[in-house]
Amino acid sequence: MSTSSSHQENPEPKKVQFPLDSTAYQILDEIGFGVSAVVYKAICLPMNNTIVAIKSIDLDQSRAEFDNILRETKMLSLLSHPNILSAYCSFTVDRHLWVVMPFMSAGSLQSIISSAFPDGLPEPCIAVVLRETLNAMSYLHDQGHLHRDIKAGNILIDFNGSVKVADFGISASVYEANLSGESSIRLNDVAETPYWIAPEVIHSHNGYGCKADVWSFGITALELARGGPPLSNLPPSKSLLLKIMKRFGFSDYENRQDKNYKSKKFSKAFKDLVGCCLDQDPNKRPTAERLLRHSFFKNCRGLGFSGEECASGFVQR
Repeated sequence: MSTSSSHQENPEPKKVQFPLDSTAYQILDEIGFGVSAVVYKAICLPMNNTIVAIKSIDLDQSRAEFDNILRETKMLSLLSHPNILSAYCSFTVDRHLWVVMPFMSAGSLQSIISSAFPDGLPEPCIAVVLRETLNAMSYLHDQGHLHRDIKAGNILIDFNGSVKVADFGISASVYEANLSGESSIRLNDVAETPYWIAPEVIHSHNGYGCKADVWSFGITALELARGGPPLSNLPPSKSLLLKIMKRFGFSDYENRQDKNYKSKKFSKAFKDLVGCCLDQDPNKRPTAERLLRHSFFKNCRGLGFSGEECASGFVQR
């Protein structure tokens, strides 16, 4: 009896191909919107009614060029990491681009905070979320990409507490923009939300690199701890102006908060983590990979502890 088959390698499982036809999906609800895009909760009928999220981008309203949008969707399909929200598929429907993605049932951290934790998350929960976000950032930077919009609104939580970074609509490729082989990118456009934007992005005549994401990560840490980013009491334009004029620093944020800020205690490790991320000099900020070894994450528990704790505070859509 031949035994050759026992020596054959098991073939790799094929990637499930979602249909490229709008009639294969049934829209259930609108769960988010932006200037030129709407996100829907839907089911994929041929895939046993699998629940998905569909980002519908209006190609006539979108400020980004069509080629840039296609590059984003292609990038999402190529990225593979447990903490990055990938795309199942994408296709055009009339003058809209549909991007089909996994549905994250607990929604964004911004939604969770505003509905259940208005004064901020507990530190054990913050530690888990920030660690998973850093895992995504480290992978993304290793792949030659910047996210450029790290914030609670772009960090999604599933029912089981898994954390995924989403919305790569303004992401950039280091490799595409930096063909000279230098270690840092020289992007010269301001794309981030003003509250989370790094100083060097505003003064972008000198260019900026992956450390801009690290600054945004530091602001996000404060957002998770306090329920909102620094300067969020100001209009975005004034927030941006203060940063341009360099008249507002991290210490000022601590001094100008309400009385509740004084009563809320933060660990020394958390303060150190935030402080090193918010160094005005990007060269002095640690990389995402190095931040993963910070003492703040030393006693960080698994997702089963804090991820589900965050998710449980959010009303299911």
